[in-house]
Amino acid sequence: MRLRVGVILWAMSWIPYGLILGLSGVWLTLSWGFEVLLGIVGIALAGTAFASAVKAKGWRGAPQVAWDSLLHGATID
Repeated sequence: MRLRVGVILWAMSWIPYGLILGLSGVWLTLSWGFEVLLGIVGIALAGTAFASAVKAKGWRGAPQVAWDSLLHGATID
């Protein structure tokens, strides 16, 4: 679940909220900061989930475990 949420948050960080909402000045800067924060939190969540996959299955098995977790919601043991 952490991997899914992390990937979703990271993907949401690429949406230009300030431009979509027509913001300018300090509000545009704050919306940009919000986007950066979303990306960092998303990478942190997904990174911890992927790190546990590496610990459980090693580097060779980690991509398959992470992909299964992302698509099917399987837990990373």
